[in-house]
Amino acid sequence: MEEVQTIVALGAGAITKRVYPDGRIERCENVKEVARYLERIDEMIGRKRKLLGDL
Repeated sequence: MEEVQTIVALGAGAITKRVYPDGRIERCENVKEVARYLERIDEMIGRKRKLLGDL
């Protein structure tokens, strides 16, 4: 997969990727274990909002 577009991924083990106009890439990973993901869902949402907030 080429690194040319922003991807929003949801769920345990998912990785959201933001590609900026200058080509810089930032990633935001979710925890892999489902139970931990559910315990920390608010944290996962907050990190994605911070990464994608100005889109």
